[in-house]
Amino acid sequence: MTDGEKLIVLMLADISKRLGGQPDIDPDFVEQTIYANQLWGFDWQFTGIPFERSDETPRVVEETVDILEMFSLAMFHFQELPELEQVRTELGYSAHDLDKFPGFDGNNDAHYGVAAYLVKHLRRFKDLPGATNNSHTQTSLPRYRKMLSVYLPMRDRLGSGRLTSKQIIEIFSA
Repeated sequence: MTDGEKLIVLMLADISKRLGGQPDIDPDFVEQTIYANQLWGFDWQFTGIPFERSDETPRVVEETVDILEMFSLAMFHFQELPELEQVRTELGYSAHDLDKFPGFDGNNDAHYGVAAYLVKHLRRFKDLPGATNNSHTQTSLPRYRKMLSVYLPMRDRLGSGRLTSKQIIEIFSA
C-alpha cells in the first residue's frame, strides 16, 4: 500500500467507527494492521477476500511463526512427559524456557513486532506463555535459529505425533 492508500483506508476505518453498527470488517483491526505496518495481516485475516497476493509471506513472519510454534509445541509436549523432572535436570538452565517463552528483543528485532501482532490482532499463539515478551537481549534470535535448525527437520517427520523427551532435549540444548 502506498502512503496515500494507507491514509484513505484509515479515514474509511474512522468513518466506519463513527457510523456505529456491526461492520463486517473490524475498523480497529484495519487501523492496527496499518499502524503496526503488518500489511501481510490482511491476507491472513481476510482469507475470503481475493487480494492481489504477494508470492510469499515476509521471511520475518515465517520465521517468527516457526519459532513460536516450536516453543508452543515443545512446552505442550513437555508438560505431558512422565520424565518431566529428568528433562529439567538434564537441560539445566535452558529448562526455564519450557515454562515461558523468553521473547524477542523489542528494541532491535522485527520478530518482536510480528509476534505482538500475531498474538494481539490475529489471536494466534495467545496460549503461549510469554509470546509477547521483550527479551531485552540480541542473543535470543541467534539461539532460536540454532534451535530451529534442530526442530524443523523433526517437524517434517513428526506429523501429528508428539515430541519425545530426547527431541525436546535436543532442541533446547542447541
